[in-house]
Amino acid sequence: MQNNPCPIEPLIKSKFCQLSVCPECNVVNLNLPGRISLQFETAQFFEIAHAFNKSAQILRAKAAPKKKSAKVIKLNHLH
Repeated sequence: MQNNPCPIEPLIKSKFCQLSVCPECNVVNLNLPGRISLQFETAQFFEIAHAFNKSAQILRAKAAPKKKSAKVIKLNHLH
C-alpha cells in the first residue's frame, strides 16, 4: 500500500506565516515560526479567518488617531 502525499497548493507566504491547502482533503495548513503547524478543515479556517479579520478591524479602529473635535469660535458681530 502506497501513501501518496497531498497535492499541496500554496496560498500565501509572509515573513510571519505560510498558508497552503490540500484541495483533495479540504485541509488548510498554517505554518508559523518555531516549527508550529496547524491544520484546519476549510470551514474551520473560514471561521477563524473571519474572527481574525474582525479583530484586526477593531484593533485598527482603536489604534487610529483620535479625531479632535472642532473648536467652535463665536464671532461678535458689530451692528
